[in-house]
Amino acid sequence: MSLLSAVLLMLGLLLALTRRVRTAVGATVYLLSTIVLASWIKQSKEGMALTLGDVHFFFLHPAQNFGLFVTYPVLLAIGVTLIAGAVAILIAGLRLERPMRMGAGVRAITAILAGAIAAIGFVVPQRSHAASPHGDAYMTWLSLMDMQRPNGWIGRLNVFFENWDTNAVLPPKRPQRNFKKTTPSLPQTPERPDILMVFEESTFDPTVIARCRFPECDSGMLHPFPAAASSQEGPLLTHTTGGGSWLTEFAFFSGFDWRVFGRGGRFAPISLAPRLRHSLPRTLRALGYRTVAIYPSEGEFLGAETAYRHYGFEEFHSARELQLPEEWFKVRDSLVFEKALAAASRSGDARPVFVLAMTIRNHGPYRNDENAIPENFRDTGHVMGVGLADYLYRMQDSSRDYLEFAGQWLDSPRPRVIGWFGDHQPEVAWDHLTKTADLNPSRLGFTPTTDQLRYITRYQLSSNRPTTVTQIPTMDVSYLAAALLAFAGLPLDDDSAAALDVMARCQGLMLDCANHELIEDYLSYRIHDLKSVQ
Repeated sequence: MSLLSAVLLMLGLLLALTRRVRTAVGATVYLLSTIVLASWIKQSKEGMALTLGDVHFFFLHPAQNFGLFVTYPVLLAIGVTLIAGAVAILIAGLRLERPMRMGAGVRAITAILAGAIAAIGFVVPQRSHAASPHGDAYMTWLSLMDMQRPNGWIGRLNVFFENWDTNAVLPPKRPQRNFKKTTPSLPQTPERPDILMVFEESTFDPTVIARCRFPECDSGMLHPFPAAASSQEGPLLTHTTGGGSWLTEFAFFSGFDWRVFGRGGRFAPISLAPRLRHSLPRTLRALGYRTVAIYPSEGEFLGAETAYRHYGFEEFHSARELQLPEEWFKVRDSLVFEKALAAASRSGDARPVFVLAMTIRNHGPYRNDENAIPENFRDTGHVMGVGLADYLYRMQDSSRDYLEFAGQWLDSPRPRVIGWFGDHQPEVAWDHLTKTADLNPSRLGFTPTTDQLRYITRYQLSSNRPTTVTQIPTMDVSYLAAALLAFAGLPLDDDSAAALDVMARCQGLMLDCANHELIEDYLSYRIHDLKSVQ
């Protein structure tokens, strides 16, 4: 929908409801201003402007998703203020302006709505691959980057109204290329290991920031786990920043970048999860695993539990069932790990287990009052900002909890694997990662582009048995599931074998790979030949 048609449609509907021209015009201007403000707020938190698709996604489960405003009381206050302003405009207009005569009102409304319909007819319909004449996923990614850099308030309104569709679109089928289907060189353990992956909310490596030279910037979990017989780690490239954790969930479970499926891919829990036929949990279940998800928020939030069932999880344990605190920052990682251990050890079930435990303590909002953080973090706050210092304080807690838990998990007579990965950077890191010169190159195995700076987190895999370790400069999160299967010494299906093949040829990159044609062929092979998504 074009901006012109949207404005005319909004004006016509308000005029039909009020029959007052000035009131309708004032309310229209107010609503447009509200959209611009909400877009700016969303981008400041998540790095992407607000869209009509976001509004649709939110109101699929409004009662559950309202918890977002409880967690962020400032957003709740802004929302209440904006609603009160809209009500005030309507009340004032109804009292101070006389209504139009019925005949004149009908003619005016008809003319405006006819103009809106005509404007829609002159606009090219929205396409998920609008920037690419060939539906190329790489070019789709470039076009979606525009959503992160709207040009002024007009740009924000255009982004809002033009991105209304939540439907994901499959990229076109391409001629088949030969990809590896078996990897006989990979060792396969006679006893399949228990696997526990920790989805570390908002976790990245603060030491990649050149200015972050304080001891508080570093932590033990950012280094190879000393008690592990084998360890693999490095920078991780994610596909969202400052929020949108469900996009990293999707990429890890499915092995796909959401941007491959156009704008509707941003709503993966509803647009893609039901259509997924291959995923990490499904693969592990086929290998005889019990699959368990530990989720520290409400299962209804953004359709999480339903999506996890589609991803292939046999068990899903949400915050309510686990009796976790409602305030996210009070849910220490150790509490989540305690619940994960309890869920993993089910008597009478001899199957190996795969547990995905999501932490939440490092999630925002971050405090800007230095009196709210420990004194030894305040010097860091004076240089790096109090918000980042608060983040570092929480991350130090997370590191201690993880190291203790990893030692406990790996200290077992059974073969076991444990790992963690950061889903996205927190917004408090953005001011410190704006150009390549901001980086500490010793912590990275590659030189990121400016567009990649906000998308770098970290991952780590550890095992209590010697296993194959893959050495690559960085890893796109789309490859992480296949890398985990290889690290655990498990048999690979065709999807995972192809993923490792492409990962090696692209040095761990996906849509950033220099060989765009290879990536297009790989995506077509998995989607259309292997039927991983339908």
